[in-house]
Amino acid sequence: MDNIESLREKLYSILDSGDNIKILTTSQELDKLIANYMLQQLKSGVYAS
Repeated sequence: MDNIESLREKLYSILDSGDNIKILTTSQELDKLIANYMLQQLKSGVYAS
């Protein structure tokens, strides 16, 4: 979860730069981390309430 928060903060700082390639790349990295986190939660049977 810390990795997700860290990457989210990185994305916010990159958004200010206006570099579309960096924004897209970082956004995709964040999407992958979130998807993997959600899959782990489903596999372990742990659900947010």
